Amino acid sequence: MEVKVLRNDRSIAKVNWFFLITIVWAIVAQFLPINVNLYQYIAFLIPISIYLIINRRDAERILRPNRLNLISLIIIFLIWIASLPIMLLFIELYVKFFGSTLVEIITEDFHELFFWNFFYTAITPAIIEEILMRGIILDGYRNKPRFIAAILNGFMFGMLHLNSFQFFHTFIMGVVASYIVFATNSIFAGITIHLINNGLPLVINYLYPPNPNVGYAAKPDFLALGTFAIVGAFSIYLLINLLFRVNNIPIKEDRVYSQEKIFTLPLILSIFIFIGFSVLLIISLKSITMA
Repeated sequence: MEVKVLRNDRSIAKVNWFFLITIVWAIVAQFLPINVNLYQYIAFLIPISIYLIINRRDAERILRPNRLNLISLIIIFLIWIASLPIMLLFIELYVKFFGSTLVEIITEDFHELFFWNFFYTAITPAIIEEILMRGIILDGYRNKPRFIAAILNGFMFGMLHLNSFQFFHTFIMGVVASYIVFATNSIFAGITIHLINNGLPLVINYLYPPNPNVGYAAKPDFLALGTFAIVGAFSIYLLINLLFRVNNIPIKEDRVYSQEKIFTLPLILSIFIFIGFSVLLIISLKSITMA
């Protein structure tokens, strides 16, 4: 049987260039004299708005604004729980090999009021980053197999954060979020798991604040973390398959794929920029701590 391919498809090149421009603009935005709360609006919402205006005819396909049913919401929450040991394993491995300085800076709370902390830390990125990554970028890879599209989306989502610490666990979250968007055909699925991931820990810390006088010096048990991560990965696989069935979306694709190259100039440049910026960030932090 002859396999047909999409030879004239250029959607990947289009979003890869868009991603490169967004990364460069996001770095520039970090040095602008703006309030830190406005960073995501300046760095991401501006290019997102421009892209959607230019491609307004395809906005519905890009954004997938389809409602989620209650069962899907429950499954998405369970998927998030299953992903926790995997993300925690990567976080602990990073701290073991690279230290906790960058971790402490990134996780520092800059907002005194819980409402604003929740709004800027949970709601804002859940909406803006999902429209960018599981909307625009994932749509650009629509003619590739889901697995490839999800892996690349997670990879680019990790780079979007422009630091080595957040890269690894956001890579995992990006892959998972891509698959639940595929399984529901809804951007709201990505927004939901993103909101839970960023927001629920804030709510728990607000309701049950940790005691600042209590230290946590116990070393992580990597064998236990690894075991839980494997169980979590298997659980995610089962739950995502269930999510496909609940939404009557075929798990196996029977379609024509694009042969467009992925690792072309814009994506390669984005990788080099991410690595360079991450290295400079680590060097600058080391110089500050040694001073």
